[in-house]
Formats: sequence, structure tokens, C-alpha cells
Amino acid sequence: MSNNFKKLAQPLSQKEIEELDGFLMSDSTSYKTMPTSALDGYLTAVASGPAMLKPSEWMPKIWGSTEDHLLEFETMTQAERITELIMRQFNDVTKSLLGCPETLEPIFDDFYFQSRFYIDGEMWAYGYMQGIELCRNLWQPLFDDPDGQNALRPIYLLGAEDVTPEEELLTEIPPQREELSKQIPDSVARIYYFWLPYREAVAERTVAINIQRDQPKVGRNDPCPCGSGKKFKKCCGLATTLY
Repeated sequence: MSNNFKKLAQPLSQKEIEELDGFLMSDSTSYKTMPTSALDGYLTAVASGPAMLKPSEWMPKIWGSTEDHLLEFETMTQAERITELIMRQFNDVTKSLLGCPETLEPIFDDFYFQSRFYIDGEMWAYGYMQGIELCRNLWQPLFDDPDGQNALRPIYLLGAEDVTPEEELLTEIPPQREELSKQIPDSVARIYYFWLPYREAVAERTVAINIQRDQPKVGRNDPCPCGSGKKFKKCCGLATTLY
């Protein structure tokens, strides 16, 4: 195992989470850049959804949705460091989901209200909903399934941008948001299991395609792989002839 692989497999320490959050909220980024809590929700959606997306497909949206939200790294070293921290967080989320989704620990904010702090998963849920938007059409089976709708509901109520006025009333005060936030780990696990058969089927199909591509092609004038000693076109290749 290479040193780089080992590094990317290590979860972020609290100090590194603060380092990442400091950059995300710095003047080097735009006002559209996701804070750490939203980023964690976003990465969780990417890791637990129906599509197996490449980093190049989901990384840009972390910084903003358009070219107006340009990212300015001061040095290549800084760019590599921030990218490393993001990838390590993504890998840690993925590892948690593969191991035991029920034990996932989302990065939530807290909110001081009436002499106490409340857990607030609003930004986390916003990030998750943004992750869904990357390939919303592929998520449609979950939206159409009653159990899927129920599993997504706490995340939707806290993080969706298109809720109804009646739904907004359910997240007005910190105690309400805390109650919904506490339901999120269970929701993530249920959504993960909902998509698990689909992801396994996609993985199996990808492996099969790659195996086929890795097989050397047999030319029509090459010896037939069956061992007959004849040319492929005079032996098993006859079956591929179109009449």
C-alpha cells in the first residue's frame, strides 16, 4: 500500500476539519462555497446515492454553481492540501457507509437558543440536497417510493429550497431543527440501503465491461483460440459471419 493511499484513507482530525473549514470560509472562496457541515452532507449524498460519480463531476459544485464563483488557491501546495482534505473526508464517509451506515456521524452545526445549544443539521441537509441535484433524475425512484419519501423527509425539510409555507413552519425554531437533525443518521442509512442493490448491479456491470475490454481481440487471420490450429475465420470465427 503506497504512502499516498494510506494518507487518503486516514479520517480527518478535529484540527484538520477546522483547517478545512477555515479555508472554505476564507476570502479565497466565494459566498457560494459550502461550509464544512454542508460539504459533509454533500459528500454523503454523493457516496450513498444511485450514481457512482467521479470527483471531477462533484468537486466543482463545492465552490459554487457558476463560473462567477471562482476559486483562488494561493499556491499549488495549498491546492493539493485542500483537495487531499476533501478526498479524505469523502473516503471516510464512504468507509462508514460501507461498514455500518447506522453509525455515521454527520458534521452538524449548533445553535444557541434560550440558554442552551441545539444540534442544527440545516446546512448539512442543504449540502445533501445539493448532492441529489447532481443527478436528480437518477434519484426519481426514491422520490416515487413511499418509504423513500419518508426516509428523505427530515433531510428535505431542513435542506430543500422549495419547501411549502406549511413545511417551513416545521423548521422555524432550533428545537424543531434539532428533532429533525437527530433523525438524519437513520434517514441516511435507509437511503443507503434503498440504493444498495442498484449500486451493486452497476458495479457488477462495470466489472464485466472492463473484463471484456481487457481481453485481447482476435484477428480473423489469427490462430483460433480454441486450439484447433486453424485460422479464426475458418473455425470459431465462422459463427460471427453475417449472411
